[in-house]
Amino acid sequence: MILQALNEHYWHLLEERESGVAPPGYSLVEISFVIVLSVTGELLDMYKVEQGELVPEHKKRSGKNPPPYFLCDKILYSLGVGKDKTEGQKRYEQYREYNLKLLQNVACIEGKAVSAFLNSWNSLLWDAHPIIMHYQKEFDKPANYNTVYKIDGHSGYVHNHSEIASQWMEEQSKNEDQVELRAQCLVTGEYESIAKTHDVAIKGAGGQPAGTALVSFQIESFRSYGKTQSFNAPVSKKAAFAYGTALNYLIASDTNRVRLADTTMVFWADKKGGKTEEIVLAWSLDPVIIDSASDDEKRRIDPSAARQAKTILERAKSGLPVDDATFNPETRCYLLGIAPNAARLSVRFWQISNFGDVLEKIAQHYKDMEIAGIERLGGMISPWRTLKAIAVQEDARNIPPLLSGQFLKTILSGHMYPQTVYNLALNRWRSGGEHRGVSLVSRAAIIKAFLIRKYRVQGQAEKEAMITVSLNENNTNTAYQLGRLFSLLEKVQKDALADINATISDRYFGAASATPGTVFPLLLRLSRHHIAKAKYGNVIDRKVQDVMNRLDSFPAHLNIEDQGQFILGYYHQNQANYAKNDSNEVEKEG
Repeated sequence: MILQALNEHYWHLLEERESGVAPPGYSLVEISFVIVLSVTGELLDMYKVEQGELVPEHKKRSGKNPPPYFLCDKILYSLGVGKDKTEGQKRYEQYREYNLKLLQNVACIEGKAVSAFLNSWNSLLWDAHPIIMHYQKEFDKPANYNTVYKIDGHSGYVHNHSEIASQWMEEQSKNEDQVELRAQCLVTGEYESIAKTHDVAIKGAGGQPAGTALVSFQIESFRSYGKTQSFNAPVSKKAAFAYGTALNYLIASDTNRVRLADTTMVFWADKKGGKTEEIVLAWSLDPVIIDSASDDEKRRIDPSAARQAKTILERAKSGLPVDDATFNPETRCYLLGIAPNAARLSVRFWQISNFGDVLEKIAQHYKDMEIAGIERLGGMISPWRTLKAIAVQEDARNIPPLLSGQFLKTILSGHMYPQTVYNLALNRWRSGGEHRGVSLVSRAAIIKAFLIRKYRVQGQAEKEAMITVSLNENNTNTAYQLGRLFSLLEKVQKDALADINATISDRYFGAASATPGTVFPLLLRLSRHHIAKAKYGNVIDRKVQDVMNRLDSFPAHLNIEDQGQFILGYYHQNQANYAKNDSNEVEKEG
């Protein structure tokens, strides 16, 4: 089903000219240099470009003797430029032989000029040529510089000339006739030429720089009925090219993919012209603060589209209809999560839904994540920022493998969040770390979201109602009230001791949240001194007494669920301690 959906999307993209997707026999490749030749094949100039260009197909190549490409290749092949001249000469000779063979029947000026150049160029003396020497420092660095040809005084690149393009397609037809097997394609159902290997390398999703494979058979144990490589699961050459090209397009697109640690999720509409729905989904999974990022050149989505996406998501969060004529919630969408695994891609999840349902699930996620203080983060915390906040040292590289895919899947499906996310949030809260401040908001938000979703899924409506965005003094959970108490004791300590180096949170938070019975009697004895010394100690004392009246005892242990409740109570009370209304109350009562 995955390959089928990607194959269909390829043909939709091909009908949309602005997509720039490569037609059969071609690849979209990043070009670094243009080689300018005279009509007699003399090297006149070279200049740098940074652009994507449709060129004769670049199939995946590997092994000790990788084959060259036609009229567009790395500079090691097209000029022999490299640190190892022997290697450069070998690759250039391969490239020259292959290209001369394809150009031998071409009569146009462009084809004859390139042939003359290939026959005259000395790949061993490239570093003596003044034009090449101009870029020599760049060529000393390891880089994948692709080159194309242009004839001085002629428009366009050589590979785009009609006669040369016809020659290339004729060569492709010859290759089609030299097939090892014709069978029914599992993707299209048609009897066609079957691909022995799927040659379109998938790039941009991690793994090897040269690209990875989504489908491959290379180990003998995977063979069945004597069939080798991809003949085990027959996919036509046309379909293999189509799904690979479509997947590369989606990965490279700014509005059709989001990345979360090692997982790349691509998504697309099951129709032509579904950009509005795709943009809304892209922004919803990776929201930006529009006003503060208005001059950010690296922003993925333009400001007007981002504002539209934000409006649609806010309406969905409020349970209102989308009310946007350009967004069709009934449009079917495909969501594919992939991650690198050695030389291949692993499928983390695959989901078929419609944009309205997916947007509703994402809106519910953000609603579950709402918590006091989140306005400092723009009102929403993206999934990527959430996982980063609970990773060790807040380094995305420390996010556990598989977790990013699991987290995305639960957001999109509305199921319970992974237990690992909750456990990491608890651990990071207890250990603190170098990056406190707004990261605490993210950690508290995921604890709150996990608990409220757990109670909802388990049908515990009373418990779910107790989990609120801000302080809930009437929350009957003992651990929540203990968290509130700990926050108040810390507050009065800070008020009493202005130059304190370590608060009770730094010393006792872990023990208080896990074994309150051993810690709170000590903390309450210490608090009497702090209350007497603090300027508004009597106000805090009344609040402490109010919390104490809601407690029957100090439990010996708190289970992992109650530890989250403790943190939530502590966080909520902290927010209330420093709210403007609270400080006004302190002044009045003092």
